[in-house]
Amino acid sequence: MDIVYQIQFLQGQFSRQENKVVKVILENPAFASIATLEQLASRAGVSTDTVAHFATSLGCQDINDFMTHMRAQKVTHITDAPVSKPVLGGTDIAFASAASIGKMPGVSQEILRRFAKSIGYEDIGDIIYQIRAQQNQLSQQESKVAQAILDDVAFASSATIEQLASQAGVSPATITRFAKSMGCDDIRDLRMKLAQASAVGSRYMAQQPEKSASKGSADWIGKIGEREHSVHQQLQQFDEQAFIRAASLISSAAKGVYIFSTESRCTLFASELQNSLLRAGYPAYAFNDPELMRISASGLTSQHAVLALSLSDENGLLPEIAEHALNCGAGVVAIALADSPLAAQATSLLSLQTGQTHTFSSQGMLLAIDLLLAQL
Repeated sequence: MDIVYQIQFLQGQFSRQENKVVKVILENPAFASIATLEQLASRAGVSTDTVAHFATSLGCQDINDFMTHMRAQKVTHITDAPVSKPVLGGTDIAFASAASIGKMPGVSQEILRRFAKSIGYEDIGDIIYQIRAQQNQLSQQESKVAQAILDDVAFASSATIEQLASQAGVSPATITRFAKSMGCDDIRDLRMKLAQASAVGSRYMAQQPEKSASKGSADWIGKIGEREHSVHQQLQQFDEQAFIRAASLISSAAKGVYIFSTESRCTLFASELQNSLLRAGYPAYAFNDPELMRISASGLTSQHAVLALSLSDENGLLPEIAEHALNCGAGVVAIALADSPLAAQATSLLSLQTGQTHTFSSQGMLLAIDLLLAQL
């Protein structure tokens, strides 16, 4: 067994304590290959029991089997290659704050602003971004506060500390600790940042002025009208409750969302969906190779969710994968044709129109993905 490959393949499925062991092994492979159990636990700042549990999570028989595989790792020593510097404090970029990134040499406010735009936020200091990114790292009580805020940002931005505590089902002291965890001075500072985030979001909800009628040749206007009609029909077919169920399955998938697609034209959609989920703070992994799909599906649990994408009425391997996922307790969200084999296996079906051309069925897939992301 290649331990490093196995760790990279399963990364995102470990507990917070086990991730400390992961970090030591990936950042210090030479040390990890010769360290004793006690030394590895000490370097990671965890107990030996955590390392032992981590070993079984990787598929090793026991800690001795794990140490044997570690000793067998080939470590390449590179002395002259430049090493990139980590974010200050060793924080993963997904959980970095504006303050920590801003302290890095050569990082100006303009670079911060452009970086934020590139990952879909107005500002890297956007409080909603920070809450989503760090939600899984918070204590159980603080996570309740995070969820209450994400559920109703407008309310949280104007609520008193007692009202917010009541809404989240925690004590006012927990609200204060949560504010500090998010880099705010106090509850007032938190409310101000939430109000700013809410104001930014409202810009996109503002009513747009009516556009004048389409101009151009009769052929051009006909093409536009044909596409408008197709989009309107697809939107009418969508079921709001299906999107609500799908969003719930994704939000509750603590160990990640597996995105499966077997058709070449769905690969781009899977990649875009994965990137959007990652930007929103949800661990997501995309697979289109049949063998990798089978391997990854073998590790599914009730703490996973599966997103299966298909524009065909055949679906290939996907119905088999979906059935296996259901047997493992994982929820299955399918964006597929209503009469396809995959649709029959879905926990939540985001139904695409049947009988559409290649172009229009692709538009339906894009609409479904967009509405699903909007629901999260």
